Amino acid sequence: MSDSEPFSVISRPRTAPARVRFSMGRWILAPRTTWQARRIAADFGPGMDAKTAWVMARLQRHPDEYPYMVRHLDGDQIS
Repeated sequence: MSDSEPFSVISRPRTAPARVRFSMGRWILAPRTTWQARRIAADFGPGMDAKTAWVMARLQRHPDEYPYMVRHLDGDQIS
């Protein structure tokens, strides 16, 4: 390649997915679930929010918590 030839520019796609962020509390209290949720969100791509990814990861490890997670996703308060 000579100096007169332009370098080929490699550009990133314009729709690069943003990384899903989780609160520090989730990382401290449930690091394995939060790590798994981060992987689920990354595999799913854009459109998966942190709350849904975390619930999916939690249900994989603790299926008995299903009733609580449904209320959590619906936004209802657990009494």
